[in-house]
Amino acid sequence: MQQRSLRAVAASLAISLVPLTAAAAELPAVPTPDASFESGSLHVDRFGHGDAIVLLPGLTVGTWEWADTIRHLAPAHTVYAVSFPGFDGRPAAAAPLFDRVTGDFWAFLDRQHVARPVLIGHSLGGTLAILLGEQHPERLHAIVAIDGLPVFPGLDTLTAEQRAAAVDKAAATVATETHAQLLEYEQGYMRAAGGVIDPDLAAAAAELSARSEPAAVAQWMREDFSADLRPALPKVTVPLLEIVPYNAPDLASAPFQYTEEQKVQYYRALLAGAPQLAVVSISPARHFVMLDQPQRVFGAIDAFLAQHP
Repeated sequence: MQQRSLRAVAASLAISLVPLTAAAAELPAVPTPDASFESGSLHVDRFGHGDAIVLLPGLTVGTWEWADTIRHLAPAHTVYAVSFPGFDGRPAAAAPLFDRVTGDFWAFLDRQHVARPVLIGHSLGGTLAILLGEQHPERLHAIVAIDGLPVFPGLDTLTAEQRAAAVDKAAATVATETHAQLLEYEQGYMRAAGGVIDPDLAAAAAELSARSEPAAVAQWMREDFSADLRPALPKVTVPLLEIVPYNAPDLASAPFQYTEEQKVQYYRALLAGAPQLAVVSISPARHFVMLDQPQRVFGAIDAFLAQHP
């Protein structure tokens, strides 16, 4: 396996971003939070009032990916946007990150008296939302995973040892990258490999993603890509919605040339142990579907929340 092969897998299988219809593609500004606070390794911004929703970001990503989502949800909900250590200019934290971050998450709920929130996680954040649902489903109301899975797609047939060996090689390369090298990778990923469809929007997202610390990104990759949460999925007893982005032109030349229905069925199979699973596909869309197709994502989330008030 070549040094960047895992990142190539990530690029080709994260094929899930969506096309913007606006004439000028600019990332929306994040609203001003009503309050901000720290919980161990986590930074949290709070918006709005109502039933609690917690937003968990993807790999290398900050609150900026949720700007329009916050605007949509905050009028009727208290929205907590979490920032992970090492991303978007935030200081890194010591490994193991999955254990540290989930522990800090439960502490945040305790200190802020947040009762049974809905978790909405993108990519890495979706994987962590599933992990949190396995740890304490009684403390959650529901989970929305946006292109986030219990095992990294494409690595699901490998043994734990094979995943760890493959991930270590790729992560070691990332850990030593300069900011310029990380930016170059993010530009390629966002524009062509599965990030966002609109090239101008992709350029803006790449600039923000490259503000992350390469060594921290590498450690997150090690833990994310080597994880397999499938054995404990039956513990996720709360309703779980998986949003699957699909963009046919990307998959036409990808190693896995799925139709939209085949991709949905593949994701459904990876999540098969979850007792209350729903799967929705959004097309055309790439990995950052909430940027490319915000209204369709909001519609899927609203319908899911209406089914589980």
